[in-house]
Amino acid sequence: MSDTYDPRIEKALQSFISDHPGIHLREQAIAAILENWFTSHGYLHHEQEGIRPEDLDASNDG
Repeated sequence: MSDTYDPRIEKALQSFISDHPGIHLREQAIAAILENWFTSHGYLHHEQEGIRPEDLDASNDG
């Protein structure tokens, strides 16, 4: 992705990258932002780990 955006967006992307040590590239930042937005607006399901409801029983209590 080599598109450049409005300077305000570019500055915000750089700030986002600075605030997230695991993200080093614009493309990673854009993907993370989109995933967060899509998830928070219901377009993507949360990827939660754990025991599925149908697999819960008394042995899972702890």
